[in-house]
Amino acid sequence: MKRRFVAPATKTVPTAYLTVDDAPSPELPAKLEILESAEVPALFFCEGRRLADYPEQARRAIEGGYHLGNHGYSHQHASECSPETFRSELERTDALIDEVYEQAGVDRPAKLFRFPYGDKGDENAEEFQRILESAGFVPPDPERIDYEWYRDCHTGDRDWFWTDDLEDWSLESRAELRERIESAANRLASPSPDIVLFHDAGTASDLFAELVGLLEERGVEFGAPLSLLP
Repeated sequence: MKRRFVAPATKTVPTAYLTVDDAPSPELPAKLEILESAEVPALFFCEGRRLADYPEQARRAIEGGYHLGNHGYSHQHASECSPETFRSELERTDALIDEVYEQAGVDRPAKLFRFPYGDKGDENAEEFQRILESAGFVPPDPERIDYEWYRDCHTGDRDWFWTDDLEDWSLESRAELRERIESAANRLASPSPDIVLFHDAGTASDLFAELVGLLEERGVEFGAPLSLLP
């Protein structure tokens, strides 16, 4: 896939890094075709249970030049997990990701993790971060995100948090997505690059095309998410 690369520095044009949760779904190949046609790179955070059901869809993403991250096995709230359960969720999913990369004949570039619901674990949060660090998970470099709140909240953590959640899972039409992007327009046009959260499962393919079109209408360029690594 030919990808448009945008360096993760302070931007002179709006820059978005597309991350897609709750992958893979049966409809993922259709969504990949939309992204490929628009030359939009993306990072897919995969649930282990979905990888077990749809490994071919995940392999198709890797073969298209996309990358996979870990989103836990069963999409549990981390605040409801013990450290043992969290480690199991992480390791079971990681084994499946390794398997899909091996089947695709592609070296896994990095170990990346996003907490389901953005729930970092409450009283176990520090222990979960230690587990991620010991397992070799790598976060985006917070110094490349120019939001003070992002640096204050996430510096030192090993997971991938977002700057913009479009809550696409709740949308019922393209018109609603347009309204949501318009409401976020000022934020997306800020000096900082943005990590945009979208979803695979539960989001219709046509909304992917609408998302790309609406952001590009506003002069947003898409950068490769892994370029945000330290």
